[in-house]
Amino acid sequence: MARTGDPVVPVGPNDIQLAAHLFHPPRLTLARELRGMTRVELAAKVGKTPAAIGQFEGGGKAACRPDAKTLGLLALALSVPVGFFTRKTPAKSLDIDACHFRSLRSASQRERRRLIARGSLLCDVLRVLEEHVELPAERVSAAAQGVDSEQDIEVCAAAVRRAWGLGLGPIANVVELLEAHGVIVTHIPDTCAAVDAFSTWQEGRPIVFLVMEKGSTSRSRFDAMHELGHLIMHADAVPGSPVLESQANRFASAFLLPRESFLAECPTWLNWDHFYELKRRWRVSVAALIRRARDLGRISDASYRRAYVHLNRTGERQHERDEPPYEPPTLISSALDAVADDISASEVAALVGVHATELEALGARGSVSDDAQEHPS
Repeated sequence: MARTGDPVVPVGPNDIQLAAHLFHPPRLTLARELRGMTRVELAAKVGKTPAAIGQFEGGGKAACRPDAKTLGLLALALSVPVGFFTRKTPAKSLDIDACHFRSLRSASQRERRRLIARGSLLCDVLRVLEEHVELPAERVSAAAQGVDSEQDIEVCAAAVRRAWGLGLGPIANVVELLEAHGVIVTHIPDTCAAVDAFSTWQEGRPIVFLVMEKGSTSRSRFDAMHELGHLIMHADAVPGSPVLESQANRFASAFLLPRESFLAECPTWLNWDHFYELKRRWRVSVAALIRRARDLGRISDASYRRAYVHLNRTGERQHERDEPPYEPPTLISSALDAVADDISASEVAALVGVHATELEALGARGSVSDDAQEHPS
């Protein structure tokens, strides 16, 4: 990911006149969507009209750009340094129509755009880091293949396991697995709770967004493999089809619970102690285990329905016990640690045009020192 057109020296927090001179209109749109604001809301915060914000974002004549005072107000309202508005981002940002969103019906366009902006900012961080450290090579596209049937999906999942040397046993840490194969993983903030997960490609790099604080780590693990299914099977497909979602679910199930191993261990009746033992071993929810047992014909449709009645009645459908450990992404923080002798986290943040604390929000937790955690000025 090559950087393009940035000033050699980052614009400092007090260089407001210079920032106004180097103002890049798409960055205002990015900052506004990153904070989940409409033009009307931002205009109210800075004492301008929505039309003026639209003119600022549209660029055009110099008269349609914010002056230094207005730019300072915009930076304060959006919690970014003034230098954020000067970075020349690539012409092509993340495309909302190319993202496989796994969301609730209540998910708004604003929430989706906020996440897209977050992904674009993440790509900015990666461009800077890749000038100093070699990130894991992307190995997802080499495993890509189209599928038509459930059997195709089973074969596909098994083939990826073989290619990645996973054998037929449980996967200890799915986020670590994705990152080791060149996938960038980041978390979806609580402010976008209606979106469960989504994945996309940007400049040849796969990116997966996950809700990691939903109270069910087994569900987050399944979501991660669901998104891997999209990346492998649906790179050229138009997102949004229920068929694609069903296929990604089947891939996640087959990838986490290989047919051969699972059938050797799965009971033929609803032995709950046995299923919870399998959950602790495979780190897959009991609900997903039950579904896999039904899909592979180990239990009947009637038993499957009774199982879900039981899980709903006991409350375990929403809150299962024996959840596996939390699996946070570490790739960005590890990269920052690796380049620390050459460039600090705060310097990376300055090159990207954000406050250092923004790196933590993108998954670099623990890598930004306390003295570098700036605040909007």
